[in-house]
Amino acid sequence: MEKPILYYWAPCPTCSVAVHFAQENGIELDLRDVEQQGPFDELTALGGNADNIPFLYVDGELIEGNDAVLAKLGELAS
Repeated sequence: MEKPILYYWAPCPTCSVAVHFAQENGIELDLRDVEQQGPFDELTALGGNADNIPFLYVDGELIEGNDAVLAKLGELAS
């Protein structure tokens, strides 16, 4: 499995919860800050709205919102 991609915004406190959870549970993420044009364009091409970050892209699925992202990361940590 490829590394899950987390679309986030670096100063976002909600996003930092997901990043910290992944780090604590040994989940390696490909972090992509939507403040940069490339990651922003990737996220919108996948159907995501950068105003609703974080998004997790894993196994061809785009997961929106902190609760859903944390739930999926919890599954990956198991």
